[in-house]
Amino acid sequence: MEFKEAIIKLNESQHFPRNATLSRMKEAIERLNHPEKNLNFIHIAGTNGKGSVGALIKAGLKREKKSVGSFVSPHLIDITERITINNKQISKEDFALIYTEVFSKTSDIDLSFFEQLTLIALVYFAEKKPDYIIWETGLGGRLDATTVVAPLISIITPIGLDHTKFLGEDLYSIAKEKSFIIKPKTSVVVAPQRDGLEDIFLERAKTVGAKITLAKDFLPIDLKMNGLSPAFVSFPKLKFQGVLPLLGRHQGTNALCAYLALRELGVRELNSFELFSKAYWPGRLQYFPFLDLLVDGAHNEQAMESFMNFWKEERLAGKLIFATMGDKDYFTMVKQIDGYFEKVYLPKMNNKRAVAPETLTKLFKKTPCIICENLEEALELSVGKGFLALVGSLYLVGECLTIIEHKIDIKKRSY
Repeated sequence: MEFKEAIIKLNESQHFPRNATLSRMKEAIERLNHPEKNLNFIHIAGTNGKGSVGALIKAGLKREKKSVGSFVSPHLIDITERITINNKQISKEDFALIYTEVFSKTSDIDLSFFEQLTLIALVYFAEKKPDYIIWETGLGGRLDATTVVAPLISIITPIGLDHTKFLGEDLYSIAKEKSFIIKPKTSVVVAPQRDGLEDIFLERAKTVGAKITLAKDFLPIDLKMNGLSPAFVSFPKLKFQGVLPLLGRHQGTNALCAYLALRELGVRELNSFELFSKAYWPGRLQYFPFLDLLVDGAHNEQAMESFMNFWKEERLAGKLIFATMGDKDYFTMVKQIDGYFEKVYLPKMNNKRAVAPETLTKLFKKTPCIICENLEEALELSVGKGFLALVGSLYLVGECLTIIEHKIDIKKRSY
């Protein structure tokens, strides 16, 4: 099967499973001869920060000359971004070859899009055998396809309200679902949580006999912001200080979780100033100087709060491009950003889940809005006319990065 045919077949499957159960995945890995065995997984769940924590852990492990696989979602430009080893994407040939094997052995199980991708990743990593694998949940934890593995360590990033249709309407229910990535006789690191949610993870760890580390016990975090340049972070209780290339005050928390996970994994050079210096996570407070453009994938209340905190703390000013999906709390997000930008461009998106710009413009009470036929028009109207930000959806970010990649010879630019 060729790559294009594989993608067509994948896209024909339902995005989310019709029935929430792990039985399909258990049957599939049995037929594939258990590719998850003998691999070292670092399992990460949470509403926000999964990708950043994974990128920071990867940077620390690579300093130890370890090979690191990653399975993350969603992708921004190409589906092969989801499966990497040492930041190199799975080739389209390998993707198609493995999908053909997975499809031939499991086509009667009615697997979802994400379940099939998870199996492709497992087979690929079983063949390549990286030293460690950053393993992100797709949705929740208890019944998420990624939960069929036995991790070395689990990490719970900050919990917020997202995917409430599937995970529950309140923070307690969502945290409960995500707590199930904590497995017997393993270690878990839990980020500082709101509303006492740590108790849920403490209870789960006690029930299954897991060693739990609460990041809040190692506060405070001293973070010296440096505008749109890398920051400097220190954890006084751990006697660590180093450079932090990921922007935003919330990255201090992510770095602390990554540090504690690396400590559990036995990384030797934990006190290196350069521990996180090579961390890279595109589309999250990513700045393009040659366009004077700041791009961020914030798409829920908690992530938008982090974005706006950065905007206010750095006293930034300029215009905004905003679009989001209908299954997100866009009413709250608009309230968070309204009044802080000179103008908002609202592009129509080529995504049936997207909120119509005509709907969004009615929600902005303090900021003038311009409806655009597409993102390319929004960029043409706004780039080169002062500082510009783009936020609201990872799909929007992916479309933006695609336009930048194809319209601008970025190899000749410095950024």
